[in-house]
Parts: sequence; C-alpha cells; structure tokens
Amino acid sequence: MFKFFDLQKVISQFPDEADSTIVDTYLTDEPSASSRLFRVYYPIPRHYHETCEEHLYLLTGKVTFAIEDEAPRVLTAGQLVTFERNTVHAITEILESPAVFFTVDAPRRVPTDVVYVNPDDATIRPFVTHLEDI
Repeated sequence: MFKFFDLQKVISQFPDEADSTIVDTYLTDEPSASSRLFRVYYPIPRHYHETCEEHLYLLTGKVTFAIEDEAPRVLTAGQLVTFERNTVHAITEILESPAVFFTVDAPRRVPTDVVYVNPDDATIRPFVTHLEDI
C-alpha cells in the first residue's frame, strides 16, 4: 500500500563503471506506472518509447539532453523534463558524473520498450543492466 525509499542509499549502490549504457533499479512496478532510479554511464542515442509517457528528474550530475528537433540543452541536478510516448530524446553528453535520474513512466514501461532512431545504435552496447543483477 505504501513504501519509503532512501534514494541516496540506492544511488550509493550504483557501480562506478558499467558495460551497459545505464544501470537501473525499479522502485515501483505497477501496470499504471513504474518508477526507477538509473545512472547514465555513456551517451544515450536518439530513441523513443511506444508505450508510455516519461518524467525524468535529474538527481545528480549534469548532462546535455536533446529532445525532438530542439537544440540540445544542459540539464542540471534538480531539473525535470517530461514528454509523451513516441517523443525522440537522447543524452548526448555527460558533463558531470554521476548522472542519476529518478523516472516515472506512465503507464508502466516494459524494459524492452526502447526504439532507437538508428537501429545500429542498439548494437553499440547493452542498453541496461539492472542493479539487482550486478
């Protein structure tokens, strides 16, 4: 019915390096919405999600974020970006690390719902490793 989370404790469990683009962990995972923490280790190529709206809150770090055809902008800790399904977005540069996001996807985003604009980008490295699998 309710849960409490120590986000700083979860963040401290993310490794310093990863082979995947991100490492994430689900905080909640319900059909109506899922919430996760994830750390970004490499730039994230242009992609979109077909099944959900996404709400990204940058907890730590600084990144260059691109959305649709807008000029990329710098996101700093404490900033939020929201967008609807099928909106193309990317993290083009990690300016300060660790870059850790809190995200809410509504309805729930299945882990496989990552559609790359350039399908070859899917072969660069695995997209996600789950913290629980490390």
